[in-house]
Amino acid sequence: MGKIKQGILGGFRGKVGTVVGSYWNGIFYMKALPHSSRKGGKSGKQKMQQGYFKELVTLSMSLSNEDLKFIYPNKPKGMSRRNLLVKQLAELADEGGKSKTVDLDSLSTLGNAPTTALPAVAVAVNRDDLQISWEAVTYYRDQHPDDYPVILVANATQQRLFLIGSSVPLRASGKQSFAVGLKPYGKERDEFSGFMLVTSQGRSKVGFGTLSVTKRPEKPPKKKKDEKDEKLPYSGPDQVPTKSLPSSQAKTSENQP
Repeated sequence: MGKIKQGILGGFRGKVGTVVGSYWNGIFYMKALPHSSRKGGKSGKQKMQQGYFKELVTLSMSLSNEDLKFIYPNKPKGMSRRNLLVKQLAELADEGGKSKTVDLDSLSTLGNAPTTALPAVAVAVNRDDLQISWEAVTYYRDQHPDDYPVILVANATQQRLFLIGSSVPLRASGKQSFAVGLKPYGKERDEFSGFMLVTSQGRSKVGFGTLSVTKRPEKPPKKKKDEKDEKLPYSGPDQVPTKSLPSSQAKTSENQP
């Protein structure tokens, strides 16, 4: 209990927020109401929501800025590309009982890329490799057999996303597959899923520094150097010629008659 300092309106009686004021023997007093002081007193639902948001952020941070530019070519209005990714992933909430997570198995598109005309992708672990394949015949595949797609691979176990450029073209029909090393994308027991994104490019993007590059820039032609403009190699400061001083014997011989 502490003494209340008199203000313009004086003391008070009754409850104001978490403080109770009282008056006794010409003195105003106040005391705080009892409240729970246990550490981490958040409800289970609040903790579940915090864990879900942390998962969304972890997923979004697994893609680089270059990956996001490929998925979202046009910058969204009012938010960054990464925030838009978080917003889209949040729509895949799978809530059951005391857990809430992102259902990556139901992830079929990102950005505004349609996938209805694209073949379904199978992602499987084959020893030390990650095998990616497709087989279904679709209209887009029939019309663009020489395109090299990009596969968005989701590691549901580690909650990570990857963009992997295909080393083989779509082809109009038949099963197509390629493999990449497993180590950068997860472990043998992890669960993977994926879907296809088109690039409309007739060559593989494997080896490019960024997936957003659609054409390798040409090197500028080398400039011809004129012989006059060529710089001579540096040979140090110019040497100042010095006259040899006559010896003392020479001076005496000159002074003799």
